[in-house]
Amino acid sequence: MKKALPDFSSEHTLLTAMSKKMGLSLMKVRKIWQRRDILARLQKHHGFALQPHVSTGAKGLKRTATQRRYRGYRLPGGGRKSAFTAVRDSLLVWFETQRCHGHSVKKVHILEQWRLLMTKELLDLRQQSEAAVDRHERAALLQLVSEGEKQLKSSAVDSGRNRLKQLMKDLRAKDMVPDLKTQVSEVDEVVRAKLTYQALDHTLWLTCFGPEAELRERVSKPAVLRANLQSMVLLFADQVPLWLKSGSEKEVYAKWESDPYPQSLLRQELLDHRTRTLADRTSDSQVPPLLSAELPAVTEKRKNSGQRQKRSFADPDAHRYRLTYEARQGLYNLCSDAPLVGKVLPGLLVVHGAHARLNNIDSAGKFISDETFEYNGTLVVRKVKTSAGRLLFGWRKARQSDPELFRRISVMSQPSANVDGVIYVWAQQELAALTPVCIQQRDCYAAAWSSSAAESLLYSNRLQTIIGPKMTASLQLTDTDFSRSFKSLHAGQTALFASGNKEIWHCSHLDLIRCVVSAQDEMSRRQDEKDWIVSGLRRNGILAYKPDLSSGKLVPLTDAECCGQSMGSARTKPSWLEDRFLWRVGSVPVKPDWSAIAGAQAVADLVEWSLNHPHVLSSEEEALLAVPELPEDLQIPCIESGVLTLSLDLQRTAWRKQLATSDDALAKKRERRDVKAMLALAKKKLHGKLLEAMRHRLKTMSQQQALARLVPRAAEPKSQTKKSVKKNLLKTASKKMGLAKALKEQKALEDQEALEEQSGSAKPPLAASALSDPVSAKAAELPAADKGPLFGKTCRVLLEEANCGKSGKCTAHNVLLGTVTLTGVGATCATTTLFADDVCEVEQAWLPPLKWKGMHLKRALKQVVCKACLGIRLSLEEDSYASATVELIQKKPQMLLDQHLLMGWEMLRWHFWDEKSEEPDFFRKHSVRLLDPRLCVQFLYQEHPNPGLLPPALAHEATDYKLLFVPVWAPGPPCHWTLLVLDRREGDEVCIQYLDTLATVHKNCAQNAQLLLEALIPGAVLPDRAKCPLQKSDDCGFWVLASILWICCQLRGEGPASRGSRSRLVMDLVAFLRTWVGQMAEEQKKLEKSLADEDKALKKALKANHAKALKLAASHAAASEASTKAAALAHEVLNQGKEPEASDLSASEKAEIEHIRQFGLRICSRCSWQSGCLDCCWEKRERYLLNKLRVSLGLAPLK
Repeated sequence: MKKALPDFSSEHTLLTAMSKKMGLSLMKVRKIWQRRDILARLQKHHGFALQPHVSTGAKGLKRTATQRRYRGYRLPGGGRKSAFTAVRDSLLVWFETQRCHGHSVKKVHILEQWRLLMTKELLDLRQQSEAAVDRHERAALLQLVSEGEKQLKSSAVDSGRNRLKQLMKDLRAKDMVPDLKTQVSEVDEVVRAKLTYQALDHTLWLTCFGPEAELRERVSKPAVLRANLQSMVLLFADQVPLWLKSGSEKEVYAKWESDPYPQSLLRQELLDHRTRTLADRTSDSQVPPLLSAELPAVTEKRKNSGQRQKRSFADPDAHRYRLTYEARQGLYNLCSDAPLVGKVLPGLLVVHGAHARLNNIDSAGKFISDETFEYNGTLVVRKVKTSAGRLLFGWRKARQSDPELFRRISVMSQPSANVDGVIYVWAQQELAALTPVCIQQRDCYAAAWSSSAAESLLYSNRLQTIIGPKMTASLQLTDTDFSRSFKSLHAGQTALFASGNKEIWHCSHLDLIRCVVSAQDEMSRRQDEKDWIVSGLRRNGILAYKPDLSSGKLVPLTDAECCGQSMGSARTKPSWLEDRFLWRVGSVPVKPDWSAIAGAQAVADLVEWSLNHPHVLSSEEEALLAVPELPEDLQIPCIESGVLTLSLDLQRTAWRKQLATSDDALAKKRERRDVKAMLALAKKKLHGKLLEAMRHRLKTMSQQQALARLVPRAAEPKSQTKKSVKKNLLKTASKKMGLAKALKEQKALEDQEALEEQSGSAKPPLAASALSDPVSAKAAELPAADKGPLFGKTCRVLLEEANCGKSGKCTAHNVLLGTVTLTGVGATCATTTLFADDVCEVEQAWLPPLKWKGMHLKRALKQVVCKACLGIRLSLEEDSYASATVELIQKKPQMLLDQHLLMGWEMLRWHFWDEKSEEPDFFRKHSVRLLDPRLCVQFLYQEHPNPGLLPPALAHEATDYKLLFVPVWAPGPPCHWTLLVLDRREGDEVCIQYLDTLATVHKNCAQNAQLLLEALIPGAVLPDRAKCPLQKSDDCGFWVLASILWICCQLRGEGPASRGSRSRLVMDLVAFLRTWVGQMAEEQKKLEKSLADEDKALKKALKANHAKALKLAASHAAASEASTKAAALAHEVLNQGKEPEASDLSASEKAEIEHIRQFGLRICSRCSWQSGCLDCCWEKRERYLLNKLRVSLGLAPLK
C-alpha cells in the first residue's frame, strides 16, 4: 500500500482500490492503514512469516484445535477485555514492587493477593450498587459482582490452576528455577561489588606506587617487593566442591514395602492377638522380653507389618564423599609491556583425614620437616624423620604408582575436607615460591581472615584482597568461568559407560587424582587456545587498570588489551560497573570503606520497613521530620562521610522508623551497636599488636624461616567462639560501665597518644597499664589474644634472673601485654610468665653449649700464652723491656688488670679451640679479635716515649676483622672497665655496641670509648649503652669477659643465653681464670729460672761451640755443598778475624727480617707497646739472629 500510494490522488482512492483488491471492507482497510507502523513492527517480530503460528510456536509444544485453526496474529489491544482492570493493575504493581525488593514470590502468593484484591473490589462494587440511583447502572454493577464471585469460586477449583495461567499472562511473569539463592539485597549487592573493585584497585596502586610506610603495614619487606614489580602475578583462588557419590536419592523397595498389608486387617489381627494373650496370662506369667533377636528374613510377619513409611539407612560416612579442589589462576605481565597472559596453576586437593600434607611425607612414610599446628585447642607437633603412621596412606601408595601425576597437584587432608587456617598457611608456604610479588584475590571465608593467614601473608611478603561477602558467584573467576567446565570434564562413570563397560565405577585414589589432574590439564589446554582467564576477569569487571611504572600511576585497560572483551556479563548489573573508572582522587584509587556493608544493610532494612509500614505524612509531620541530622541507626561512618547517600524520602522514613520504635528497643539496639563497635576496635588493636610482634620476629630470622616456623590454627574450642565472646562482652560491659562511655574514653586515649607521639613524649606501655583502656581489656578476651607468633614454640629464657638459658613450651603469647607463658622450664618444670623480649624461640640448628675442658695444660701452650701476655724475654734477646709479673687473682672481687684480660682472652681461645676443624683457632676462623687493653690505655693517656707510633699500631690492630672487642678503661672513682663491640659480620657497615655494667653510666669510660671509636672509625658516634645486666661488686673485668663469651657463644651457633645468665658466666670465669692465671704464674717462674740457667750455661757453650767451629773450619774443603757456606764462614771468622754480618745470615732469617722491616710497627703487645722487640722491630730481630750466629761460632754475643 505504501508503494502504491504515489499512483493515487488521495488516501481515500488508495483505500477504496485496496478494499476491492483484498476483498475487505473499506472500514477494515482504513484501520489497517492507520495502524501500519504497529503492523510493520509486529510483522518484523514474526519474521515476515506467512504462517506466524508456525514460526512463533515453541519447540515440541502441542497445540489445541483452536490454535491450529489460527492463521493470523492479534494486534496489540485485541481480544477479550478484562472486566476488573483495576485489580489487574494493582496486582501488577504489587508483584513488581515485591520483585524490586528482592522478595521471593510464588504462584500461591499471586493467587492469594489476587483473591484479596478481588474481594476488596467486589466489596466496593456492592457499596456502589447500593448507592446507585439509576436502575441500569445498579444492574451493571451487580452483573460485575456476579462475574467476580464466579471468578473467585472458580479459583478454588483445582488449586486455581486455570486462574493462575491467566494471572501469569496478565503479569507477563514466568515461573522459573533461580540460578542463585542469596540473602543479599540489591542494595547490598551494589555496595559489595563496588567495594570488591575498589579493594583490588587500591591494593594494586599501593603495591606499585603507594607510600612505603602504608605498604609496610601489610608486607614485611616493601623494598624487595618494589624491586620485583616486573614479575608481579595476580592470583585468583577459590574452592570447588567435588562429590564422589551424587545422583538420585531413590532406592528400590520390595513389593511388601511399597504395597504394605492393609491397616484395617492388621488392626483386627492385633486386637485378636491381645485378646488371646490377656486371656491366657496369669499372675505367674513372665514379662516378655524387649526383643527376641534373630537373623533377618522375609517372613510372613515381615510381609504383614503394614508399615507404609519407607525406611533407608543413613550413610554415616556420607560427608566423606565430598572433596574440595582449590582452583588457582594466575595473571602475568600486568606490570610489563608484554601482552596480558593467564595461566592455570597447579591446584590443591583437600581430602578427608587428620591434618597432613602429602609433600611433607617421604616415600618411607616419615616427615620431611617439622610440622606444628593447633586444631580445636590442641597443639600437634610432628618432628622430622618420625613416622607419619596412616596419614594419607592411600594417597602415598598412589604416589608410588605414578609420582609424575602428583607433581601437578598438591594433596592435603583435613577432617571435613575444607580449607581452614592450617591448610591455608600450608598453601601459602607452597605459593611463596611462585613469585616475589603477588596479589591474591580470594573469596570472603573464615580462613582468609584468621590470624594465621595474616602471619603467613606478612612473612611471605604477599598482599591479599577479597571478593565482597556473598558475591563470589557473580565476581569470582573460578565460579564464573572455571567450576562448571571443570566438573564436566571429570571422566568417571560416564567414561566407563562410553567404553562399553556397564559396571559400577569403583573409584580408587589413583583414579580420583587422574580425573582431577586430567580436568585441570584440559582447562589449561583451553586456556592456551583461548585466554578465558583474561576475558573472564575483564567481563567480571575485575581487570580495569594496569600500572604504568614510567608515569607512576594506574592507567585504564582497553578492551583490545583484554582479548577484545568488554566489561559486563549476565551475572553482573550495569549499576555495578557504570562508575568503574571514577573511584579515584586524581590518579589515586579511593580506599574501600568496608563500613559501607553495614550501611547498605541498614538502608536495605529501612527500605523493607518502609514497604511494610506505608504512611502518608501531613505537612506538619513533614516539617517535624525534616531535620539535618540522621537517626542513630544511620549514624554510620560511610553514610556520614558521603560514601552512601540517602534520598530525602529515605531520610524521612528513617525518622518515622526512629519515632515509631519504643525506647527499650532503641536502647537494646544502641547497646548492640556499641558492642559491635567495641569488638571492631578490639580486633583492630589486636591485629596491630600482632603485626608488631611479627615484625619483631623478623628481626631475628628470615622470611622463609618465619614462614616455616609459623604455627597455624583452626577450629577454636566451643567456649571461645565468636558468639560467646560477644555475649560475655555484652555482660561485662553492662556491669562495669556503659559501652558508649567506654568508647568515648577509648577515643580520648587515642587522641592523647597521638599528641604524645607528635610531641615526642610518648612512653612505652607497661604491662600493668596495657589493659587500662576498655578496648584493650575487651581485646584480651578474644581467642587470638594469647595466640601470638611464639605460641606453641619451644622458647629459651633470656632474662638475667632465675631460669635464664632454660627452655620451655610456650602455651600463651599475649600480643597485647607482650608476654609469654612458658611451661616445663628447667629441671623443676616450672611455669613462668615473661615479656616476649625476654625469650627467644629455640632453633633446631643451634649447637649444644661447649663444655669447659679440664685445666691440664701443656707447657707449650703455657709458654705461648706467657709470651703473648707477659712479654717473656728469650735468651740472647736484648733486655730493653721488662716482663710483666703475673698478679694472682684473689677470691674476693677485685679489679682485673690488663694482663688478666689478655690471659682471659687466651683462655677463651683455648676454650673454643677445635682440633677436628681445618682451622682449629675459632677466633682466626671467624676473624674475631681483641684490641690489646694496654695499647688502648697508652693511646688514651699518651704513656709512651714516642706517641706517634700509637695511632698506626691502633689502626693496624683494627683491620681485617669481622668482630672486634675493644676493652675501655678509665680511672675513678671508681676505676672501671667497659666494652666496645664493632661488628662487621653483616657487611661493610659496622654495627656498634657499647656495654657498661654500672648502674649509672661511667662518664670517663664513655668519653674514652668515643675517642677510641673515632680513632678506629673516623666520624663514628658512640651510641647509648646497650641493655645488659648490672654488676653487683668490683668485678667489671669479669663482666667484660662474660660479655665476650656471651657473644662468641652466639657466633658459634649456640644461640643466646645458651649457658645461662651473664652473672653465672662471671662466676664460672672467676673460677677458671683464677686457675688459669695461677698456672701461668707457675710457668713464668719456670721460664725465668730456665732463662737464668741458660745465661749461666752460655759460657760453657761458648767454649764447646768454639771447638766445633775450629773443627768445621779445618774440614770445610771436604764438607758437603750444603755446609760449604757455614764452613767457609767459620774459617774466615776464626783464621782471618772476620766479624759476622747480616749478609752471613741464612735466607729464611733474612726473610724474617725483611718481613718485619715492611710490616712491623716497632711496638707490639709482646713488648707492651713500649720499646719494641723481636716481633716488631727489625733491628732487634737482626741483632738477635747475629748473636745466635756468634754463639754458634763460639764468639761472645754483642752487648
